[in-house]
Amino acid sequence: MLAQLALSVTSVSTIATAGCAWRLSRRLRTDPLTGLGNRTALELAFRRRAKHGLVAVAVGDMNGFKALNDTHGHRFGDRVLIETAHALRRETRRGEMPVRLHGDEFAVLLTNVASARTAEHRVRELQAAIASVTCVDGQPVEVAMALGVMTAPAETADLGALLGSADDRMYGDKHTDHCSKVLIPQAQ
Repeated sequence: MLAQLALSVTSVSTIATAGCAWRLSRRLRTDPLTGLGNRTALELAFRRRAKHGLVAVAVGDMNGFKALNDTHGHRFGDRVLIETAHALRRETRRGEMPVRLHGDEFAVLLTNVASARTAEHRVRELQAAIASVTCVDGQPVEVAMALGVMTAPAETADLGALLGSADDRMYGDKHTDHCSKVLIPQAQ
């Protein structure tokens, strides 16, 4: 009887510990504001990717976000980031993973892409989804994100190099005409 009680207590303790460990692990991989994965989640997903075909990483940040925060406050800016995260989550497909890196910077892991051109087309679709955010907390807004993407063979790809190159391309994207829209609350 005493052995059975000890076994029951040990089992309950093990289950509780495992549950706590799982919740802690999840919190360490999740951005607390948006609920998207964070950089750690991106790194884990990148390590687990298929090692054939092409892999791509898109990096982007919000156009005009600092001005929006300065004008309308960080709470409103946070709501814009949350809505942007929702748009990314809705638009991503199987094998794609949106994450918030920090501040107004996001990334999307695109696994098993057919070509660099396909990855670039996919980025334009993500930008369109983000631009579909037209109202935040009852306030009309125009939301735009500059995105750069870099593709590499999955078997030899390095996440740091992909992020760096995609970031460089994102800054080039900021200076093109299709990203001239800035994040502006509209007059009602």
